[in-house]
Amino acid sequence: MTVEFPSQPWYLEGYHRPAMKDKDNVVYEMIGSILSDGRTSRLYKSLVEKQQVALGAAGESGFPGNKYPNLMLFYAVTAPGRTVEEVAAALQTEITRLKTEPVSQTELDRVKTQARAGRLRAIGSNAGLASLLVEYEAKTGAWRNLFREIDLIAKVTAADIQRVAQATFTPENRTVGRLLPKS
Repeated sequence: MTVEFPSQPWYLEGYHRPAMKDKDNVVYEMIGSILSDGRTSRLYKSLVEKQQVALGAAGESGFPGNKYPNLMLFYAVTAPGRTVEEVAAALQTEITRLKTEPVSQTELDRVKTQARAGRLRAIGSNAGLASLLVEYEAKTGAWRNLFREIDLIAKVTAADIQRVAQATFTPENRTVGRLLPKS
């Protein structure tokens, strides 16, 4: 879909993914981290720093919520003088790379550490623990899944990342949005 609005051009690309209770949920979250979690992510380094086709690039695994099937959403604000088509091509390059090249052990260890640390930080207070226990009970059917998920993070392999990426990142599973300046 294309929307015209007085704005800097944006490019959005979403891929359908299963709900939080899916057996590969932590794999989806790690793919989201690898591609789009902060300044160390592949999209930021490639689109913003290296190719300079975007002013910012990010994403979310589980948009707009993760109780039911949802989207892995990636988006970028186009840099001045660059086009949404250039952003789309750069994003596809990184997605193809994830599908065809195994993630390095260093990169995998980094996202595993971040995922585990994030969970442990979140349960570090009474309010955080209570909130997550309720969330996991409501979304997965068992509060114990919070602690099972922490263990599952350690078991994710580069092959898991590649397998889920190959199954998810297909043209027939994709929704594309473009926000273009009003003509």
